[in-house]
Amino acid sequence: MSRSKVWALIGASLVAVGLLVRLAIAFEGSRSSTVPAGSPPPTDDGAMTVKPGDYPPPKHICEHLDFKEFAKVFQLQGPRDGYNTGLEPELVSGSMCKQPMSRGGSDPVKVTVHCSAWRDVDKATEEFGGLEAFYGPPETVTGLGDQAFRYRAPKSPTVGLKVRAGNLGCGVEAEATTPLTAAETDGSFTAMAQLLQTLVPKLGPLKALP
Repeated sequence: MSRSKVWALIGASLVAVGLLVRLAIAFEGSRSSTVPAGSPPPTDDGAMTVKPGDYPPPKHICEHLDFKEFAKVFQLQGPRDGYNTGLEPELVSGSMCKQPMSRGGSDPVKVTVHCSAWRDVDKATEEFGGLEAFYGPPETVTGLGDQAFRYRAPKSPTVGLKVRAGNLGCGVEAEATTPLTAAETDGSFTAMAQLLQTLVPKLGPLKALP
């Protein structure tokens, strides 16, 4: 065999090898994940999904509150303090805000607002019924959300009001060190209703997509 034919044969072999290598690389690429190189792996952050018309999980509700509704009942003492309460985001997620107050002098009162969005209206309704039984016998409040009641804690000087609007549940509670007077109790209930009437519309609900 001549030298020119030998080099031609070697060249053809190299071309064939190169083609096989490129085919192997392409085959491996087709089997790999569709996530682009350098992209982080997909994660499940546990965020709660809600349906159109439901309230989204509330966050940082202190930003929506100034507690001015309580100005005729108590004196504000110190800054507000709040945090989000997403312990079970697949079921319920919410936010809390606390405001220290005073009945005058050194007699403190702590007012707490807590709102949570449940995964659906049925679950929110079920849980709200459980709250009524726990705080019962409740006093039904009309004209506030879908359901609302107020209560006087039987074993502590605490009064509160809770409301459900769709899948959203909100509550306001005033906890004192000694029992509130009748005037303070009535004034607290009025302030709580006014606060929730203002707060709830600021928290949602979601709008249906066109």
